[in-house]
Amino acid sequence: MWRGIAFVIIGWLLALAPARAEWRRAESPSFVLYGNMSESQLRERSLLLEDFDRLLRRLASSDRPAPKLHVYFVDGIADLRMVREVPMSTAGYYMASDDGIAAIVDARAESRGTEILFHEYTHHFMWQHMPNTYPTWYVEGFAEYFSTVRFSGDHIDIGNYSRGRASSILDGAWLPMERVLNGGTDGLNAEAGAAYYAQSWLLVHYFYSTPERQRALSQFLRAFRRSPSGTDALLAATGMTPDALTRELRRYIQGGQIAYRQAQRASAAAPPPIVVTTMPTSTGDMILYEAALRVGIAEDRRQPYLQRIRAAARRYPEDPLAMRVLAHAELLYGDGASADRLLDRLLASAPNDADLMYLKGMRYLALAKADGAPESASASATLWFGRARAADPTHFQALIRYVESLHGDLASASEETRDLLVRAGQLAPQVASISLNAARVLIERGDYDEALRLLAPLVANPHDRSLAAAANELMQQAAGGRPRGMIEGKPDGEAPPGPTPAPAPHGTE
Repeated sequence: MWRGIAFVIIGWLLALAPARAEWRRAESPSFVLYGNMSESQLRERSLLLEDFDRLLRRLASSDRPAPKLHVYFVDGIADLRMVREVPMSTAGYYMASDDGIAAIVDARAESRGTEILFHEYTHHFMWQHMPNTYPTWYVEGFAEYFSTVRFSGDHIDIGNYSRGRASSILDGAWLPMERVLNGGTDGLNAEAGAAYYAQSWLLVHYFYSTPERQRALSQFLRAFRRSPSGTDALLAATGMTPDALTRELRRYIQGGQIAYRQAQRASAAAPPPIVVTTMPTSTGDMILYEAALRVGIAEDRRQPYLQRIRAAARRYPEDPLAMRVLAHAELLYGDGASADRLLDRLLASAPNDADLMYLKGMRYLALAKADGAPESASASATLWFGRARAADPTHFQALIRYVESLHGDLASASEETRDLLVRAGQLAPQVASISLNAARVLIERGDYDEALRLLAPLVANPHDRSLAAAANELMQQAAGGRPRGMIEGKPDGEAPPGPTPAPAPHGTE
């Protein structure tokens, strides 16, 4: 059964953009973008994302390798709902499953700014490079804070405000601060949800505004991880009650203290390589199915989508994208022999394509699970997944399927296999099943702190309580095995690493 994680941004859909005729693909060191737009437009978005990634990596002191994030710019809410059924007011979302990870953005809404895309990517980055226990307000406030960065020339302005959030703060009703500190967005109507996001942004902006407040935030997060009461953590870190914090934030926002900050734009000195290609003629009909297959199609949509993919592919019998999407759908939900023929033709033209090798491995893995499967099927799956891993060492799907093809359980797994599970957890901590398996290995090895970092975001997940319960059980094992008096690998009394540090103040909004 498909299981994934989705972060949804709710917003007003903006004015319609004019229709464009040609789909393009832009690949850069950290991203693969797809859009029905001009080369210059897609290249600009790719460059912005690369600069944004470099900014976050620099501030978080992270050089950890990661799979490239696939980002699809689609045309309106109908297209968004083709990939996943989301509320009608959705402007973009991010999904992570063991099938793949992607962001889907409404290009009509995104055309007036990058806030949606940056918000989604910040969530992805936090999971990838900063896994830990955070209160919901910090997760959302962190994404809001960095979603408003502005790029100009050779620098980046950080800490700007969103007009919508500013309006909620200055003109709207505030939620009780105790509710923000101790709860999430579940159960809030649209107006209250907007207030929650706005107050979360303001909290992060306030705590990032001075070195002293950054230290207080570090103390807050440490206290929260010990005992997840936002009210108690606030008192321990700042000496303030929620009401006192509310008064302090009102003074902060109304007293002209909102300063933006500035950092060097990395691409000004060293532009990243970006390769833009025109996609096949079938793209307009096939790209949404490709996106859906990448993140996993919900069970009730699989057979209807298979029939629609077959009908669309018949219009493009020699088109490589149509063949690829059809092969993917057939091997999962339809005729495996047809998938074999299509994949063999595609691999003859692109023998080093890691995704095609992965799909060939998936074909053999499905065959190995069928009744009366040939004995060679599992070995063939292992071979193809190994080739995909060699072609792309960050291809986490090939890595976990490679382990699956070995037909072993964790208790009997070799140390090499266990290493692969840990590696998968490092590459895709956003995927719950991968993090759980990696954490089990780490606990067995006595690496309790790393296990806790993987498990903590799952325990705090409000959208899947059974998952949170499973993660919490493992977390208790890790906490029980760790030496007493240790918090996140540091003795009690020593502050853990602080939040993402803000650059020096530059100006005032």
